[in-house]
Amino acid sequence: MVLAMLALFAAGLLALPPRSLITLARQNTPSPQNAEQEPPSSAPEEPSSRTVVLDPAHGGADFGARGPTGLAESDVVLDFARAARIALEAQRIRVLLTREGNQNPSFNDRSAMVNGLHNALFVSLHVSSSGPVGTARAYYYLFPANLAPAATSQNTAPVAAAHASLVEWDHAQQRSIDLSRQLAAFVQTELLHRFKGSPETPIAAPVRQLRTIAAPAIAIEISSIDVTDAKRLDQMAQPLADAIGRAVAEFPLPAPPGASSGGH
Repeated sequence: MVLAMLALFAAGLLALPPRSLITLARQNTPSPQNAEQEPPSSAPEEPSSRTVVLDPAHGGADFGARGPTGLAESDVVLDFARAARIALEAQRIRVLLTREGNQNPSFNDRSAMVNGLHNALFVSLHVSSSGPVGTARAYYYLFPANLAPAATSQNTAPVAAAHASLVEWDHAQQRSIDLSRQLAAFVQTELLHRFKGSPETPIAAPVRQLRTIAAPAIAIEISSIDVTDAKRLDQMAQPLADAIGRAVAEFPLPAPPGASSGGH
């Protein structure tokens, strides 16, 4: 589906919604105090401080790409997300899904799930209707030059200075684009190991869902829905989950602003 969306974008058929400003409410959940409890002789492994939001694309009446046997992309990517959740949770990483069943949250609803979190990553899952079967591609967002936000213009600089917590919703990804590119590179390396014939490097593309994510965000697309045996796609779920799990675990998120630097 991402490849098809690229064709629409090139033809000028993907319109941008009106701009708006949002405040990203960051959630800080303090650790529980256990001052009166004796420390265990062997401290349990601490859960990861990061959260991964997995986004099975489409849902509801939007089936996405359709295979020759009637197989729907929306069903396949939900299975992919469930497998990836297991792989990530095995590494004590917190995981959220933008949908747990056959719902179809809006682009903004999916974005809102991650935009209020600290140390979060967003991974949108797709299945293509084209491309060599058994290959996989990671995408990060590309802002077209004529649509990129003018963050340093005279009109926007005073606003940014006065309201540092405000970001333009339609361009929320702008602040995270470098981290998204790095995350996509980590993921593509792992995909290449498991899906032979895949590209060696990730692809920059105007994937709509990524534009409004104020965190490192990528899309992964597996080829292809155009199989006559659904088991071929089923067999891709575990390698995909392993690739996501390994890449996310190794990806170095920067420390949040104001984090302690070790007492110096």
